[in-house]
Amino acid sequence: MLEDIYFEVENGEVVAILGPSGCGKTTLLKCILGLEKSDSGEIFVGSTRLTEWLKDNRIAYVPQKYANFNYLTVAQNILAALNGQELNLDSLVESSLKNVGLDKFKTSYPGQLSGGMQQRLALARALASGAGIIAFDEPFSSLDVETRQQMQELILESRSDNKKTMLFVTHDIEEAIFLARKIVVMGTKPGVVREIIDVPFNYPRPSSLRFDEEFQKIRRALSFIVRSEGIKGKLSEGEPIVGRSHKIGLYYWPGNSPFFYAQERGWFENDLLPVEFISFSDNRQKIDFWKSGKIDILNVTIDTALRLKKEIPDTEIIMGLNISRGGDALISRDPISSVKEIKNKRVALEKDEISEFFLRYVLYKNGMNLEDVIVADMKGDEIGAALISGRVDAAVLWEPWLSKTLELSRAHVVATSRDFSVFADVLVARKSFAEENKEEIQKIKMIWQKSVDAYYLNKQDFTRAVAPAVGLSARDLASQLELIEFFDGGTKRVLEIGGEIKDMMR
Repeated sequence: MLEDIYFEVENGEVVAILGPSGCGKTTLLKCILGLEKSDSGEIFVGSTRLTEWLKDNRIAYVPQKYANFNYLTVAQNILAALNGQELNLDSLVESSLKNVGLDKFKTSYPGQLSGGMQQRLALARALASGAGIIAFDEPFSSLDVETRQQMQELILESRSDNKKTMLFVTHDIEEAIFLARKIVVMGTKPGVVREIIDVPFNYPRPSSLRFDEEFQKIRRALSFIVRSEGIKGKLSEGEPIVGRSHKIGLYYWPGNSPFFYAQERGWFENDLLPVEFISFSDNRQKIDFWKSGKIDILNVTIDTALRLKKEIPDTEIIMGLNISRGGDALISRDPISSVKEIKNKRVALEKDEISEFFLRYVLYKNGMNLEDVIVADMKGDEIGAALISGRVDAAVLWEPWLSKTLELSRAHVVATSRDFSVFADVLVARKSFAEENKEEIQKIKMIWQKSVDAYYLNKQDFTRAVAPAVGLSARDLASQLELIEFFDGGTKRVLEIGGEIKDMMR
């Protein structure tokens, strides 16, 4: 499903549409090609609606699989693409094949060509068609790295000769940067335009551009965004399903893995306990859903639970889940030796959530306050990209975003939750709900404890089971889980931590 898609493509521009699998890249391209009709909205070519424009014009299409006519020779494939144009056909066929290095194979059939040569033929057919717009749908995904790069360079060479407008769907980040003037980055569930990035390199682009430091900086930022969207795509996000199940709102955090392990093992079903887990990248939306009654049980950190209890006295902590032992951190692009050096720096965080509390707490312990820094308010999955691209000086992050940001940005750790052990996770609910569902809440606690025991008994089995469900590799998840201490579901320890937090809040 696509939603709120809007971007512009200039005449003669190369635009890449980039995103993880399942984000709707191909669906969007088919809408542009006129192969699928959208439920709402319009696509324009200039000032003309696409449906009208296509009556007298065409868009050349190079799909993922070779779209050549296997019963025609290479030369005959080009003739078919010319579609009856009134031209010197022999000369045009010859020049079209020379442009892609296939002039010596004009009497061969596609089945006699290698994969790379077949895609050269598909490109030659698209260029020869006379269409001013060419749409590519991951045409090089099955090629080896060397052949793929040769095809990318061939496209740019053909662009310099023909100045055609090109739309290039890809999941390959390096390919998008190398080819495009503009990259439309798509998000998932629903498919949206997450970001539009202008690529600063002029044409022609040498092969060595791939090793340029600025190229690599853009690549690192895009890698973080695409990975973030891949994680979001794995987890259930958005509106809860209408039904009788208990709705539990979670945030993206490996500390919730015992819930997903239990779900993978079918333990909730075995106990006849219908639950629905809804994950949120926007923690403020999660809290709004809980306040409005769309979800029954809310996963928050203890500081947020105390704030909600003050705002809504009916709030009750029903379970203690875990405590971070290094899974949250304040990091800086520049090497600094103390927290005090963060003064006057631009720091990205999620306001009114754990990252703001983390920074407040660390500053408080160092005789500072939030007014000593410049706060850039962002959602959790946006913070890492901002630091990697250099839009902020520092950031407060948590897993699964923290380790990838450190890897891609080469940032420096200033302080972590290992040094400040107050960042605990809990479940909260309204007292009325807790009273009415005592038995169900007790079952949730028992399943949680069973899942935590399974983790400590066989960590490898646990991470292998959970990793696909949360969009991480087993190795990444295993390293992140080592930064978390799990509770047994009781509330005694989190209430003790809450006491220290109250002192800081006062």
